Amino acid sequence: MDPNDSFREFMAAHQQSLMRTAYLLTGDAHLAEDLLQSVLLKVLRRWPKLADVANPQAYARKALVNQYISWRRRLARVTELPRAEPPDRPYSTEDSTVVRIVMLRAGPGQAPGLP
Repeated sequence: MDPNDSFREFMAAHQQSLMRTAYLLTGDAHLAEDLLQSVLLKVLRRWPKLADVANPQAYARKALVNQYISWRRRLARVTELPRAEPPDRPYSTEDSTVVRIVMLRAGPGQAPGLP
């Protein structure tokens, strides 16, 4: 018998339940899949020791929660958050001077939007 057969049986029996738990933690199906996949890799590495444990599903659930908490802590440390729009540029007198010089050189009626 292949040592991974018992893990496959465990997964067949508990994958749906573990996925629901991961989704309840993350609130996002894609993040839940990523979370579950990372935890299942850890469980698989420890499976020879866990196969004899009375409730390996409890171990997997606890691993899901711990991994999720670890992810949240890592995200909390990030100080820079992406935004849809760039931040406002501070006003610079240099910029307005350049614009004024360009407009003056263009002359009346040549600059777009000016009479």
